[in-house]
Amino acid sequence: MANTLTALAPVLFSAAQEVSNEAFGIVDSINAMFNDKGAAKGDNILVPVAPIRAATDFSPANVSAAGDDAIAKNVTVTISQSKKVSWHLTGEQIRSLDNGAESAEWSRQLVAQGMRTLRNLAEADAATAIKQGSSRAIGTAGTTPFGSDINLFAQAYKELKDNGAPMSDLQFCIDTSAGFNLRKLGIIQQAYQAGSEEERRTGQLLRQFGFRIQESAGISLHTKGTGASYVTSGSTAVGVTDIALVTGANTILAGDVVTFAADTNNKYVVGTGITAPGTISLNRPGAKVVIATANALTVGNNYMPNVAFERSAVVGIMRPPVIPENPTIKQLLISDSRGMTYLLLDIAQYGQRTWELHLAYGFKVVQPEHVVTVMG
Repeated sequence: MANTLTALAPVLFSAAQEVSNEAFGIVDSINAMFNDKGAAKGDNILVPVAPIRAATDFSPANVSAAGDDAIAKNVTVTISQSKKVSWHLTGEQIRSLDNGAESAEWSRQLVAQGMRTLRNLAEADAATAIKQGSSRAIGTAGTTPFGSDINLFAQAYKELKDNGAPMSDLQFCIDTSAGFNLRKLGIIQQAYQAGSEEERRTGQLLRQFGFRIQESAGISLHTKGTGASYVTSGSTAVGVTDIALVTGANTILAGDVVTFAADTNNKYVVGTGITAPGTISLNRPGAKVVIATANALTVGNNYMPNVAFERSAVVGIMRPPVIPENPTIKQLLISDSRGMTYLLLDIAQYGQRTWELHLAYGFKVVQPEHVVTVMG
């Protein structure tokens, strides 16, 4: 196995194609920016976001209007994680593989499983980033959606449309329990009888109200903070995101869903929390009504953070890390059909070799207005 990676390259690339064809709900639903440019944990990647322009009245004139400069706006996405999967081979194991006909297939399976492990980690981190960056929440904490109807699709659609989201590429990512409920609903079952059996044959959920539906095992229970007895300090105007709180105690966490005594109709998602009296930040577009001073805040219950959003509202950066050249380390970049690139290392050691599969990534909600949490 002196030149193992080069010899096995075709097999390893086939592993990448196999994994890329498997559905990963959230990573497949966001604006994923994959390439083979190296990145390190902590790197800040600039992502261009077009500014929102206000409309003005048109008046004919003999001189053209000057107009406003379209200044490019960049949003920073931090590479927050750099993960690896590794395994060792002793000299005896290497010789055994070289003597057997199944060595290439065994290597392919190892790499494919490593890729799945890394993608699952990225999927869970993407779910957390979206949960913490959502604008508002709908549904009931502790109650799995779609138990009796599909009304939450219509409500999520309304919230996104009211917030000005583009409606051409809507995504709805749900946990597997919500998917189970959805599949056994009578209205979905009737779709089979109306002439479409695609859903039942493939297991994929068909679009509802414009949403492309994906299931994700990366969605996990959000455990709320322990904060209690907080009240607002000062009046909060419509659209304000930073809200000062006093008199209470304990934590309010990013991702917590809160309501105010003056506004029980809207469930706001906290973007930045507190551990003691201070200022929390709601995600844009902020308060929908005026919240008076000395207004009680209530932290909602634990919930499963299903999410509805427009694809471009969430950005994911996934790249291989940068490893310095070393004569004892062979490196191979493996890209799948979507452009996701892993770094595979073959490291020579004393009496054994170590393989490491690496992936670095970061996720960010760049348009919180275009994300809605659907609690379960």
